[in-house]
Amino acid sequence: MRHRITAGLAAAVMAGSVALAPVATAQNIGTEGCTPGYWKNHTESWVGTVYRPNRQLENVFDLPPTLAEYGDLTLLQALSLRGGSGLDGAAEILLRAATAAVLNAAHEGVAYPYRRFTQFMIITKVNSALASGDRSQILSLAETLDEANNLGCPLS
Repeated sequence: MRHRITAGLAAAVMAGSVALAPVATAQNIGTEGCTPGYWKNHTESWVGTVYRPNRQLENVFDLPPTLAEYGDLTLLQALSLRGGSGLDGAAEILLRAATAAVLNAAHEGVAYPYRRFTQFMIITKVNSALASGDRSQILSLAETLDEANNLGCPLS
């Protein structure tokens, strides 16, 4: 079932908070998203994506030198990051939300609102936020992605 993008999410997209360029061939765009907890506990659903639980974060995201310590974590481990104070805490919050976001965008069975923007545009936004070293910018993007990740998961 296809869904329409909500006005709030459309505004976020138009404001450039998640992605910039549409992908004409994307299907199943709408108002669904699975949480980091879903992806952490249902690794069998990753089969519908190009990602695997053991793929390292550094092979998906460009981590600045100040966050290089996270590079060896797997995508599955990133889904368990807790967050906290300071830049590292903000980066953990974003990496957790971003991992779920790219899985949602890559899975044909999820009508993720940012599907019309490839998961690579999400990755570009994440890379840019992390490179900025600006905690508020990092947390703002994490919040946007988290809202989309919590729209309701159609996968079982």
